[in-house]
Amino acid sequence: MSTRPSPTVSRKLWEDALSVIQGRLPYQTFETWFSPLVLESQEVDHRLHLLVPNQFFKDWFEEHYLGLLRSVLAELASAEIEVLLLVQERVAPPEGAKADVATRRPARRERDPGTAINPKYTFDTFVVGSSNQFAHAGALAVAEQPARAYNPLFIYGGVGLGKTHLLHAIGNRALEKHHAIRVSYVSSEKFTNDLINAIRFDSNVEFRNRYRTLDLLLIDDIQFIAGKERTQEEFF
Repeated sequence: MSTRPSPTVSRKLWEDALSVIQGRLPYQTFETWFSPLVLESQEVDHRLHLLVPNQFFKDWFEEHYLGLLRSVLAELASAEIEVLLLVQERVAPPEGAKADVATRRPARRERDPGTAINPKYTFDTFVVGSSNQFAHAGALAVAEQPARAYNPLFIYGGVGLGKTHLLHAIGNRALEKHHAIRVSYVSSEKFTNDLINAIRFDSNVEFRNRYRTLDLLLIDDIQFIAGKERTQEEFF
């Protein structure tokens, strides 16, 4: 009677698991939560040791993605694999390196994040009707006088009724009339991911400066930050 050898958590198994998970998740989600993982131990049977950037990352990953990782590993290994997440110790850079980074950051923030405005969506190409004329008027007022008229402006409506079109139109008109204005269009998902990355890499100051130095911030699908208390705190 032969017994089946216990599976060793090899690097190949880990890389195969990552490949499967990458095919199941959106690109941004995979890059945010799986690319930073570092395989520390690969010699212990039924056990996987992974290094994570910090405690916030560990808590979030355990709540949202640990089940997926365990499931995929079990599929590939035909056995349950224990996953242990270990917070990686941060090594402080030399004082000279800190100063050098600090002196370079302002210039990088000035070029980032870019507008992401689609030039095709303008007020000229927007079809105004009885159901959207108030939203159109409010959007136009914001574009003409950013941070003065309707600040903030919330546009509510069903799918496909032109909310995203109006956001881009605001950005396009504002850039036409105010050449020095700093405008950025982002989705609520990107805003949330930027916040998560800022917490992961201890770059909260850079995150806040990136958004708070804007003259006009256009966020699409703002309803998706409902229930995300930390995201709401940073946004409002």
